[in-house]
Amino acid sequence: MNYERRKHNAPISTIIKRYLDKGRGKVQSARMEIKRRFYALDWRYQKKILFAFLQSGKTDRNWAYGQLFYVWDDCFIPTLQKLWEQYHEQNLSQLIIRFFPLDYLEKEFESLSKGRNYYLLYERLSDERDFALDRTRLSEADLLSVKYKLGETVINGDVRDLFFLLIYKLCKGVYRFRVECYNYKSHPLLCIFNSDIVNDMMRVLEYELGMRCMIEEIEEWMIRVTYSFTKEHGDLNTYYYSNRKVIIREKMKEHCLKHIAPAYKYVWYGLDLSNKQAFLDDLDHRHKERVVREYNDLANRSISKLVDLFDGEIVDTNPLCNNLTCTCRSCKIWRYRYS
Repeated sequence: MNYERRKHNAPISTIIKRYLDKGRGKVQSARMEIKRRFYALDWRYQKKILFAFLQSGKTDRNWAYGQLFYVWDDCFIPTLQKLWEQYHEQNLSQLIIRFFPLDYLEKEFESLSKGRNYYLLYERLSDERDFALDRTRLSEADLLSVKYKLGETVINGDVRDLFFLLIYKLCKGVYRFRVECYNYKSHPLLCIFNSDIVNDMMRVLEYELGMRCMIEEIEEWMIRVTYSFTKEHGDLNTYYYSNRKVIIREKMKEHCLKHIAPAYKYVWYGLDLSNKQAFLDDLDHRHKERVVREYNDLANRSISKLVDLFDGEIVDTNPLCNNLTCTCRSCKIWRYRYS
């Protein structure tokens, strides 16, 4: 049996020197060797490598940012602070939000809070007295997570509202998605359902709320919509592996929009997409109506059971007898209903 002989590993200190010596043409090979051996190295060498990469170009800085999530140490704060104030890079912003002191996050709040960073800042600053949550800056998935963490009532109908609002915004171009082949649990699915925002929603439902029934309901809806799309437009692969990606994106948006219930679209079509508070108000209105309806249903079921118990009908008027100890059927039902 033949074996391919490999060169013996050079001392890592030598490799680091080659990486730092930009004039000798060995930087690329040294970079690859450092990345290959990084997690097997002692901390003292890892620290040297990270500082070296942080002082290099954008690609190397981004690699270092990624490693720092796993091997964080406060000794990097001064260097990262200078880099943030110089470049304001997205990958660095998430590192700062997770590890920097709270007073720095408050100082840099405006520059750090772009996009989903606002939710990450909320997670760090929510216990601070001066922090006021602005729900219009949350995605539907993050809004669901916040509701759960604040102990607010979340029922199946609320999840449906948020999910279909998310899909509505994808169809209207508020959120973007990549056009690529996508299978979910052995089922081919429209790639609109593989957007980061949909994946975030499914993650919150599974790992935070544990609402397996709603996950299955959403999965069934996505599979059904995909099936109807392929039945109308043919094999998805004819789009993915061609120059028709722009066409397929628009067709997917139109098709998914048709499958959102009219009860949602009837209201949302009249709202300005930039007016996020209006959509929140609609969600709140739907939630309150649903809670009242469920409360009334529960009350009616209880009254129905009471009627069966007394084998008669409910008397809606005040009983003629004012004796609180009376055992007649009318008085019993009145006390049970209004006590």
